[in-house]
Amino acid sequence: MINFKIKITDIVIDINAFNESTKKYCEGFLSNEDSDLTITMSREDLENEKHINEDGKVYASEEISALYRKIADLFIERNIVVFHGSSFKVGNYAFIVTARSGVGKSTHVGLLKKLLGDKLTYINDDKPLLEVNDNDLMLYSSPWNGKERRGNDIKAPLKAVIFLNRGNNTYQQLTNNQEVYFRLLSQIYLPRDKSKREKALKLIDVLLKRVIFYEINVNKEIESASLTYERIIKNETKWKLFNP
Repeated sequence: MINFKIKITDIVIDINAFNESTKKYCEGFLSNEDSDLTITMSREDLENEKHINEDGKVYASEEISALYRKIADLFIERNIVVFHGSSFKVGNYAFIVTARSGVGKSTHVGLLKKLLGDKLTYINDDKPLLEVNDNDLMLYSSPWNGKERRGNDIKAPLKAVIFLNRGNNTYQQLTNNQEVYFRLLSQIYLPRDKSKREKALKLIDVLLKRVIFYEINVNKEIESASLTYERIIKNETKWKLFNP
């Protein structure tokens, strides 16, 4: 087997995998530090991944998908969840744009990047990790950062979650916790194990109390990015694109 270590969310994982391509996929997060956890992949893990992802949507290979699933299951015990969304940092804060697959969250964040340039830094364009602790909600990257591989090994406190729909450039702050809760259920990884799933649901309850939620209805033009910046990002960070 192929042995290597990766470091994500300040946790070092010793991994035993079948394929060299799995190690290559994790470049940028490889580590030589002492490990905190050990994961050994099995043929059963790969076979199970085929059944879980019946639509064939896996990360590059069954092993790469199965590895992140095993990491996610372990991280739940450390109050860390996998969030489906495109995440980035502006100023000192992190934001997540989330939506159903194919709606255009990566496209919208790409427009924000075009608008803000170096003022916006990608954290993870697909599946960032969110640590819930007593002091803050810290967002981290990982190698699982989307087909375009947009991401950086950085972290930042989460300020807001933005639910994206296609529309004509409108926005609103979401204050109905029940509505937000059910939206989050489809965007946060929920383990199959009952006790771990219950732990993940409790972490969602914490998010409802400590994060600001927005909904945007936008098109694929640069004006939509201006709306998100002016009405949400600038408001939440007090950061100005153009300084006088």
